[in-house]
Amino acid sequence: CELWTLKRSVFQQILVEFPRSRTLLKQINTKQNDEQYRRRASVHDALKAAERAKRNATRYIHPHSLFIQGWFGVILGVTLYSMIVLPFRVAFLENHEISPAWVFFDYFGDCIFLVDFIFRANFEAFFDENNNLVVEHKAIWQQFVKSGKVKWHVLSMMPFEVLTLAFPTLCPLWRLQTWSLFRLNKLLRVIEMPSLIRSVESSLAKVGVKVPKNPLKVVKLLLVILLLAHINSCVFFAIANFNQHANSGDLNAQHNWANAEGLVGPSPTCPGKIVSLEVVGEQYTAGLYWAMATISTAGYGDITADLNSLQEVLYSTLILIVGTYVYTLVIASLEDIVAQLDVTSSLYKMKTDKVNTYAQIQCLPESLKGKIGAYNDQLWRSHLGVKGEKLLKYISPALKVELIQNMAMPYLEKAFFLKDCNADFVHYIMQCLELELYLSDDFLFHEGERGDALHILTSGSVDLLTSQGVKFKTVSYCTLGETSFFLFEPQICSAKAADSCEVFQLRMTTFLNGLDDYQLSSQFREYLAAQHSSLEEAKASIENTINNLSSSKMVKFFDANDDVVKVPKGVILPDSNFRVVWDISLFIGMLYLIMSIPLQISFAGIGIASFVVDLLVDIFFMMDVYFRLRKFAVVRNGYIVSRPNEFGKLYRDGVSFHLDLLRVFPASILAFAFFDVRNQYYGICRLFQFLRVLSFVKYLEGVTEILSIKTRFTVTTATLRLTQIFMVILILTHWFSCSFHFIGDQGAEFAETWIIVDEMQYESLGRRYLRSFYWSLYTITTIGYGSVPVISINERLFSMLAMAVGAVICDAGLTAVLASILQNKDKQAGTNNRRIQCTKLFMATNDVDERLQSKIIEYFAYEDDEMRNIDEADILNDLSSSLRSEVLSHFSFDSLRDCAYFDDITDGAIFSLVQKLEPYLAVTGEKLSVIGEPCYALYVFQKGSVRTKDATGSIANVAEGDIIGHVASLAASRKEGLPTHSLEITLISANFSKSKNGNPYVIVKNGRYRCRSLIKSTRNWMETIDMKVKVENADNIHKTELIVKEWRKRQNHVVVGFGEIVVMESSLGDVIVCPIHDDRGRKVGTIELRAKLCRLSASDATTSHEMTATALNFSHLYRLRVGEVDELRTYLELSRRSNVVERIPKHGEGIAMELDSAVDWELPIILNKES
Repeated sequence: CELWTLKRSVFQQILVEFPRSRTLLKQINTKQNDEQYRRRASVHDALKAAERAKRNATRYIHPHSLFIQGWFGVILGVTLYSMIVLPFRVAFLENHEISPAWVFFDYFGDCIFLVDFIFRANFEAFFDENNNLVVEHKAIWQQFVKSGKVKWHVLSMMPFEVLTLAFPTLCPLWRLQTWSLFRLNKLLRVIEMPSLIRSVESSLAKVGVKVPKNPLKVVKLLLVILLLAHINSCVFFAIANFNQHANSGDLNAQHNWANAEGLVGPSPTCPGKIVSLEVVGEQYTAGLYWAMATISTAGYGDITADLNSLQEVLYSTLILIVGTYVYTLVIASLEDIVAQLDVTSSLYKMKTDKVNTYAQIQCLPESLKGKIGAYNDQLWRSHLGVKGEKLLKYISPALKVELIQNMAMPYLEKAFFLKDCNADFVHYIMQCLELELYLSDDFLFHEGERGDALHILTSGSVDLLTSQGVKFKTVSYCTLGETSFFLFEPQICSAKAADSCEVFQLRMTTFLNGLDDYQLSSQFREYLAAQHSSLEEAKASIENTINNLSSSKMVKFFDANDDVVKVPKGVILPDSNFRVVWDISLFIGMLYLIMSIPLQISFAGIGIASFVVDLLVDIFFMMDVYFRLRKFAVVRNGYIVSRPNEFGKLYRDGVSFHLDLLRVFPASILAFAFFDVRNQYYGICRLFQFLRVLSFVKYLEGVTEILSIKTRFTVTTATLRLTQIFMVILILTHWFSCSFHFIGDQGAEFAETWIIVDEMQYESLGRRYLRSFYWSLYTITTIGYGSVPVISINERLFSMLAMAVGAVICDAGLTAVLASILQNKDKQAGTNNRRIQCTKLFMATNDVDERLQSKIIEYFAYEDDEMRNIDEADILNDLSSSLRSEVLSHFSFDSLRDCAYFDDITDGAIFSLVQKLEPYLAVTGEKLSVIGEPCYALYVFQKGSVRTKDATGSIANVAEGDIIGHVASLAASRKEGLPTHSLEITLISANFSKSKNGNPYVIVKNGRYRCRSLIKSTRNWMETIDMKVKVENADNIHKTELIVKEWRKRQNHVVVGFGEIVVMESSLGDVIVCPIHDDRGRKVGTIELRAKLCRLSASDATTSHEMTATALNFSHLYRLRVGEVDELRTYLELSRRSNVVERIPKHGEGIAMELDSAVDWELPIILNKES
């Protein structure tokens, strides 16, 4: 059902704005006690009871019952019997008599159709438009007639076979053929086959049989192709047979394909000799072979319509048209299958592709990339790649509450204030809870961070840490941050996930909004004032534990007991180079097995060299089993399992262990060594190893991941899917070529096969393989040259299988995959193009300045080409709150910590500000700050090019990590004072031993002021950097720090080393050679420069801290609103007050109204027409 909801707070606001409605509410409450109201309710209940009794007294079949679903399966089977048997008997069973068995099966199916008609017309209930179950027989009949199925059912049940009493034979059709011809009306039930198949799928699902959706679609497509081929083969042969009978004995007039193939006699008669079943098999195989070649568009041309037979030519033309339509239908269906092919997995892979691209563009460190990858993997295992917040949105609000109630209610019942609230407010809280996933070592919160979230830990465990990072407690299945949340204080400790955790979070803003909506603000204040002592006691207990850890002895004790992941000797980690080589070797070995074993079975050639290679490959896979038991560490739930007994147990408990034991069974080695088996039986014994093909996708994805990690080449989902389909085509071609050769080689001793006719019996095995591979390739790709003859029945049956597989998997499948990939690319390209065209039209219509138009188009080009349509905000929001904070901290935490504006804020509070950062892209020419204008936001510069200019006109390049904003520069100037001197540094040249693959640049640092040079591509730099500095000593000597960094592709801003120069005011600007040392003190290069220090003149002296910051090109920054900082400072100030009630933020006081005491506000309201 669909409902419109009215919130209680909104309803109470209506009562305030419309006083007369309160009188109406009183009247409604009074009427609920009225006797007339009770009488009406009683009558309503009696009507419902009568309806239920009527339904119980009526005989009907529920449309969702297992009986009716199973019955539809029976109808489907009888329909398939009619489709297959009736056309076959009409076309091929020439001169056969009507046997009792045929009569029994035919009339048994007729009885089934008759009973089905009775069920459908009288007893199959249905749901009307109001979703009410209708069980009356008359209504069921009317619904059956209205559906339009009656006429098809009646026509299919008509006994037209009684006409055989008047026309027992219709030569050349004898009795059985005539009988079957008059029963072809049963094929009208084919119209219902789609609905019958859906009913069978539903019934299988209800009994617990899970049928994969996409493979089932492929099976249905193959079924359609085979049924069409069957019917067309019957018709095509019937046309030829009629021609043969019509011209019996006249060899010159017998123009039909069956006569050309020698499948019919030259002088057939009716009645005549019964055609044997062996001949019928040859005739049917040839007809089916022609039909499959035509429908699949393979078109060998070895069996074709006789050009002198108008009927055959017309029918072949019709089938070619039908085949094209079917082929188009198959492509469209497969494209839909590919588009929906495990749609959840596809969406997940698309998301991970974007995340990987973002990590590559932003040059994230490998450790952070690994954590993001581990988070996505764990999210896939637990939620199929959907973040908890989005997952809960899939569920209706009522079911969401029920789900959360089942998982989190035990903790809410013990939580402060919530345990004593009314059910409505708790219901609201459960609706607003957010589900978050944390991996091992993820921080839920830091010590000193704002306590604006209540964490409910429903799975996993969490370590509580002091400010020094010492673990003092591990908790699980509890509520975290309760004291800080309800006392409105910063967190008193840090919480770090010990393993993978699922946490429900209640945000402070959500809680305060709920208090306002449910008129509980005053009640909460009173409750907090009266009950806050329990929170203070819990807080004091934690603080005492932390204070007791101040002794070094206790710290050592907890450090000794801390769980540190230590890799045992000999254990190989997943990201080691040996493991990479090993996994690639596994993939190569698997390819060798699935290619060599079919060759060994088909061509029966095995020598000592081949045996040695097989032996080495088998030993390699045996070693793989041992390594996985004792040597190979694995990643589970986001952390490494490195103890052999643990990862060995995980491997033994899985399905892959038992499968690997089966796949390493050395049957072929034993057969060769002890029985000297060297023929096809050797290859058959190696079918155990052939089972490696089941791991093809896993091995391929493993190699793809290795390429992505080790070469930094991102393999997209589209590339992976194309690679898979091409490899599948080549492998299938190889398998079919080996099988085709095997069939021809085995039958060459007894009859003609393609090897005999094609004169390949004396050729080498290599020539034979090349010939069979050629046949397999043009058959699977449905090109159908037909140059390799297909002779025997077995070869034709196998060719039909190859045609069907090729048409579905290779030809249509490849087309569908390409179409799906191009559709996704065209969708993005179309979106980009539409955005540009619409914007251009808008700007042209409104006469926008051409310069502005050019800037907008440049912005679109940058988003499409450089950023690859990646929205950083969306990427960050898809991560967990911990990972999002870690990514933002990587770029901005040190910058915020070093900023004088935040000197009064603790590290934990800095993490609160980090969570408020927003990605921001500054366009070319954009002013981020302007002298004389208010400062509403701070910007942490990440990459791009931004230049500042002070009031005197001094220009400097902003270094990455610098903070832009008047309030930041004001705080720095207050702490360090205004500059007194001008420092001019001229960079001449540089020589670095570590900077061979990157482009270096220099950051000049004076206190908290920094300035950056341009990125250099040669050793001759020649650039002058002007800075204004404050010299505080009387000797006018100033020390300046030089930080050398370099920019590398996909590895931005790598520190090369550090240097220092000392400049005096009396310096004449002589050349200085500054040595550069790395963080270990090793010399890595030198910079040749000149430095001059001059006192600022009165006109150049800076009188204001403000600067104008301008983006020179598209620049990436992180924006922090100044209001967020002010709000945090207010929160920290309020948290120090002794009166806990005064700490509550002025979020909103709710609606001030006086509720009428005469109205029961908890009573449900029921309106009727009189009210």
